[in-house]
Amino acid sequence: MSDGEFAVIEGRGRVLEISVQRVLIEAAMGVPPLTQTERNAITSELLGLKRLLGNLTNNVNQIARARNSDVDVRPELIEAVLTRAEAAAGRVEELTERLGLR
Repeated sequence: MSDGEFAVIEGRGRVLEISVQRVLIEAAMGVPPLTQTERNAITSELLGLKRLLGNLTNNVNQIARARNSDVDVRPELIEAVLTRAEAAAGRVEELTERLGLR
C-alpha cells in the first residue's frame, strides 16, 4: 500500500472515528462506513428490538396457553400483539435497509 493510499484510509478512519484496521476490515467485508455515533445508535436499536421481541414472545405464549386452556382471549389483545409484531418487523426492515444489507 502506498503512503497516499494509507493516508486516505487513515483519514477515513478519523472521520468515522474508527481504527485503520476497522476501515480495512469493513471495506473488505462490504460493510457501509458508519461513524461511532451511528454504530451506537444501531446497537441501541438492536437492543430495543431484542427486548421488544422478547416481550412479544412472552405475549404470544400467554395467549397460546390461555387459548389451549379454553380461556377466551379478547380479540383486541391479539390484535395489539400482532400490531406490535408488525411494528417490530418494520423496524428490522428499516435497519436492514439502512445498513445496506438489503
